[in-house]
Amino acid sequence: AAFGPRRAAAQLEGSKKFSKLFMRKYAVPAAAAAIFDDPEAAIAHVRAAGKPFVVKADGLCAGKGVIVAGSMEETIDAIDRLMRKREFGSAGATVLLEERLLGEEVSYHVLLDGERAVPLAAAQDHKRVLDGDRGPNTGGMGAYSPPPVVTADVERKILERVVAPTLAGLRAEGL
Repeated sequence: AAFGPRRAAAQLEGSKKFSKLFMRKYAVPAAAAAIFDDPEAAIAHVRAAGKPFVVKADGLCAGKGVIVAGSMEETIDAIDRLMRKREFGSAGATVLLEERLLGEEVSYHVLLDGERAVPLAAAQDHKRVLDGDRGPNTGGMGAYSPPPVVTADVERKILERVVAPTLAGLRAEGL
């Protein structure tokens, strides 16, 4: 026996655009982002903002479709690689230009049945390939659990601010 989300609900994992729009609609805290289907418009946005962004391919890319740019030039190069050169195929047809948030990142999984959320163990993975948080994302070269950053207070906030509105949104959307 196996279980998992229906195709429509699986878009939360499979499409960053769908996820971002869902989070906006249901007030789930997330980094600000602009969504683009046209590389010229994305590049114009970067130049107008005058700063680098995290560039995310909309679709699944085996953990490699996120580029944390350190400069405007790196951001523009990432847009070119994803949208024009299609390094990740059709997953890069749409990109999100997201504000860069600094700090710890954790994965927090829950099982949902439409009414309840059952928390599983939190985990933290090694994101960047080089020491000092440098280099490209690894796509999952290792993880550990429990992460020290997820204190009881942090877990309570995750459940209240992220899980509860997500569950309510999924229910409202019939997902």
